[in-house]
Amino acid sequence: MKKLYSLLFIVTNLLASAQDQAVVKKDTSYWKKSGFLGINLSQTALSNWQGGGEDNVALNGIVNLAADWKKGKQVWENKFDGTYGLIKPGSSKIFRKNIDQFLALSKYSVNAFGKYWYYTGVADFRSQFAPGYQYAGDSIAGPFGSDFLAPGYGQLGLGLEFRPTDYFSCVLAPVAGKLTIVDVQYLADAGAFGVEKAVRDTAGKVITPGKRVRNEIGGRFILKFKKDILPNVNFDTYLDLFSNYLNNPQNIDVIWNSNLTFKINKYITAILSTRMIYDDDITIKRDWNKDGKFDNPNDINGPRTQWMTNFGVGFGYKF
Repeated sequence: MKKLYSLLFIVTNLLASAQDQAVVKKDTSYWKKSGFLGINLSQTALSNWQGGGEDNVALNGIVNLAADWKKGKQVWENKFDGTYGLIKPGSSKIFRKNIDQFLALSKYSVNAFGKYWYYTGVADFRSQFAPGYQYAGDSIAGPFGSDFLAPGYGQLGLGLEFRPTDYFSCVLAPVAGKLTIVDVQYLADAGAFGVEKAVRDTAGKVITPGKRVRNEIGGRFILKFKKDILPNVNFDTYLDLFSNYLNNPQNIDVIWNSNLTFKINKYITAILSTRMIYDDDITIKRDWNKDGKFDNPNDINGPRTQWMTNFGVGFGYKF
């Protein structure tokens, strides 16, 4: 009898194991994974060049990863974009950061009604990889003005998604939250990136430290498009709009990222990237005379549209 129980136990476990493996094998068919890895290196060397210019060496790295799960009326999308670049201009002795972005996003949707409408929840996190500095000549001017988690932005949204195709969707989320993190105290004390700044006495000594976190409640609109628009040409764009219901709702925060990728052959790729950011709570310092002091009457500080454009050709692997 003990042998029979033992045999039944073994058979039961084998069947359960086989069933689990079958489920796992079946579930993997619901996933669609893709990605792009790229390294671009450029060098400009001038000698007696009448048109002017400056020697420079630049190196950029790009990572784009996506993992989407679709089963029946459910869709779960996950995305990571990372870009980091260095440049050594002219006779400078040091490399300077010129591109830095960290973006992770996850969105879950379930069919609501009709063929194209879904209830959806979206969460994302945005920051940078390394400190950002101002420069005066060939030297760093003062402490860094930004870093990983300084700032860091976490956002949530609940709403309705319109998804007519696999490559295009838009989300209207009337219930959304935005969390701004400034995890460096002297930046928080200065009220950088919209957090509440420190309270100081007449001598400038901090009485109450600046807050490292700021919470906002509002609404979001998200548009996403990713498609091969021509053979070996892919266009990927992501637009995110946020309005704070409680503080100047008419001042819309904007994030717009776009990548246009040209696959030249199996390993050589050209990519044009653009980044646009506007946040009414971010004060941009303008160093009019490039002395790193920000004390010139023309050094007007305030919110501004931030633009970054980069074009590079180099090694690229798409999967």
